[in-house]
Amino acid sequence: MLATTPDFKVDPKEALRLRLFEVLDGDKYDLNLERKYSNSITSIDLIPRFYRGYGAIKPVADLASNTVSISNNFSIQGKDYTCRVQPAVIQRIDRKTKEKVEFYALPSDAEELIEKVIFLIASTNGLERKSIGGITRYGTSFSLYEIKKYLQLMGKTKSYEQIRESLTIIRDSKTRISQTDQNNPKRRAEITHDVWSDAVLELEGNGRGRDRCYIGFSDFVVQEISNLSYRQILFSRLTCYGSTFSRYLDLYLSSMWTSATLDRKEPISLLRIMESFGKPQVSIVTKRRDMRAALLDLLEKNVIKTVPSPIKKRINDEEFDYLYYLEPTDHFVEEMIISNGKLKGLKSLSNKITEDEIKELPDKVGRVYSDFVCPDTNVI
Repeated sequence: MLATTPDFKVDPKEALRLRLFEVLDGDKYDLNLERKYSNSITSIDLIPRFYRGYGAIKPVADLASNTVSISNNFSIQGKDYTCRVQPAVIQRIDRKTKEKVEFYALPSDAEELIEKVIFLIASTNGLERKSIGGITRYGTSFSLYEIKKYLQLMGKTKSYEQIRESLTIIRDSKTRISQTDQNNPKRRAEITHDVWSDAVLELEGNGRGRDRCYIGFSDFVVQEISNLSYRQILFSRLTCYGSTFSRYLDLYLSSMWTSATLDRKEPISLLRIMESFGKPQVSIVTKRRDMRAALLDLLEKNVIKTVPSPIKKRINDEEFDYLYYLEPTDHFVEEMIISNGKLKGLKSLSNKITEDEIKELPDKVGRVYSDFVCPDTNVI
């Protein structure tokens, strides 16, 4: 059983700041709204933590002592990092022998999508503080049915066993981030960026008795939420893409292109996007093909006005990058204005909490915006 920690152990200001995470626009309980919002934490959503393509799950016996792992370099705000992911160990029943077989399993596209759904549920229902094994964590409770329902709305079909397996992979895989020393490229400082700390998956009982789950966030994620290091994103648009890369590119632009302005084009780097996505190893031809397909998807979803031709840029004597100058649509600029205004409004509330100006959130807190954002302007 999960034991809820008494409120007196929680700093009231900290608890109130964490409640800002559930401040979303619209009717957040209506699954079918066209403008369904969630929150995105940039420091984890844009890290190449997922295995792209086939081969994320491999039998332990076939690999002997060599485990499967991934290592990807990436850059955020001019700083260089490396992301290393160690696999979870899962069990499956062999159809012929009916025996349990162990597999190494890296989080892949399926786990990324389920993780996004879990963050949507946390954004909708708020965070819960529970004690697991004597350690108190913030996290979120949900049912397998909720995950299955959201996936169906995205056109994805998963059985309860497949969802439960993905949750096990999310829980048991480990992410480690190291930062390159700018003064000495050979030196690296290790940083832990695990997203999940604990998870309880109810596997006993019948029917809905096996349906309840709880996942606890790591201290890093809770600190990012407390610091308001997240942005409101249009989740309903992300669910419309059939391609994982198209979904990622939309999320990347929604997180990084915060100053998008009408009639102004901004370049994005093909190599940097693919590195951040987790596919730096594929050929430049494949990268360009995948980028064009994703840009066509974003054009159809009214994110960009046109699909530009890439401009070749020399990196060194042997390598080239390609830049795509994107022009946002009125609709995308409007979403950036809404997201920026929301964040400024939340920061204003957070400051009032810190200064003891408020001890509870306003009744109509859903549409909190900064006074500095005018809905009639086209410029952020």
